[in-house]
Amino acid sequence: MIHSELKLVTAVLAAGLMAGCASTPPSEQKSASSGLPNWVVMPASVAGEGALAATECIPDNANMSILKAKSVALARATLAQQIRVNVQAMDKTYQTLTENGDESGSGSTFESISRQVTEQMLNGAIPQRMDYLEGPGGKMLFCSMVVLAPEQNRKIFDQIIDKSNRQLTPNNEALLYQEYRAKRAAEELDQALEG
Repeated sequence: MIHSELKLVTAVLAAGLMAGCASTPPSEQKSASSGLPNWVVMPASVAGEGALAATECIPDNANMSILKAKSVALARATLAQQIRVNVQAMDKTYQTLTENGDESGSGSTFESISRQVTEQMLNGAIPQRMDYLEGPGGKMLFCSMVVLAPEQNRKIFDQIIDKSNRQLTPNNEALLYQEYRAKRAAEELDQALEG
């Protein structure tokens, strides 16, 4: 009896190990249209909940240190653009709140201060992946994925609220944070539908 149970446990463990070894991690799965891995095509989908991510690829036409610096700088610029788009959506929601009389209208717009806060916080965006990849047409690319951790993303939001000198109720602050994050979620959904 014990011998047969031992065989069953061994068989289950062996099957689990084979299945684990045979599966491809989500970040390594390739896009059907471009053939590039998901960490390149849809970086936000592999970065984790609440994180912001961007990947930029450049032609392999220089030494690695130059390619790394350039692709990371471009990826950070893409993160900054994502944050600005999120803040624009948040600003529109705030304008709706003030028109309905829920909040006071004095202070700076969130959009006007987001650039300064974003520039300071993007130093916290760390390169998470870098690799040479074969791109469309067989051309070699150097790609870098930069991730801004969820806590850093939340700090950007908190600093934008703080520096705007707005007095928000806790409910409205929560609503604005949801709007800030919802824009990113909608863009991820659009990317997934396109890919």
